[in-house]
Amino acid sequence: MPRRASLFAAALIAVLPGAAAATSIADIVDHPDTYANTQVTVVGTVIPPPLGYLGESIYTIAADDRRITVVSGRSAPATGERIEVNGKVALKPPDEEFTWPPVIRESGRQPAP
Repeated sequence: MPRRASLFAAALIAVLPGAAAATSIADIVDHPDTYANTQVTVVGTVIPPPLGYLGESIYTIAADDRRITVVSGRSAPATGERIEVNGKVALKPPDEEFTWPPVIRESGRQPAP
């Protein structure tokens, strides 16, 4: 019986809001086609320079020896801040001269746990 209760508790925790496991920034950057148009949660540290204008921003977060750009409808977080970002991975198809890196279109942000 205790084993059933612990399995139930684990299953319940897995579906609670905010309990989503973070996706590795390295995994998104290394396999962008796998994550294109999918909702992800990533955790990283804001690196300079975050750019903002009229309440919107573009900033970069780093973790796992990789970095990814985040496009936000909010002002930029402070450089050095460790945050958890929720958003959709956007991927522009490559052209003849350049392969575009993935970006995250932010839908939510909070301090990282």
